[in-house]
Amino acid sequence: MNRRLLTVGSIFLLATAMLWLAGSAGWIPGITADSWSGLTLKGSLIAFGAALLGRLLSPVSNLMSSGRCKVCGRRTERGHLYCLDHLRETVNATRDRTRDGGGARPRPTTLPRSRV
Repeated sequence: MNRRLLTVGSIFLLATAMLWLAGSAGWIPGITADSWSGLTLKGSLIAFGAALLGRLLSPVSNLMSSGRCKVCGRRTERGHLYCLDHLRETVNATRDRTRDGGGARPRPTTLPRSRV
């Protein structure tokens, strides 16, 4: 959303600059350039301000739990990231990975026996 607001703000700012250029060059009447350039400039400032506000508030929204599964979007219990089905799949996949040797614990080393 912030990227779209920045794009809209940039387009409005470019339109403002083009209106100023066209008005000073005499391509369009000065009254038209003056009336529209104020609106496009205000629109660009509003879009840039909204993008900045969204950028500042995005870490806060990330901290708040949505209560939805990260995979399918179903409601979850409080504090959970996955629904029970996807939690089970994740746990089983991790368990399979560790059994296959991807994350297996190292074998204990055996000390040589002393010969007496």
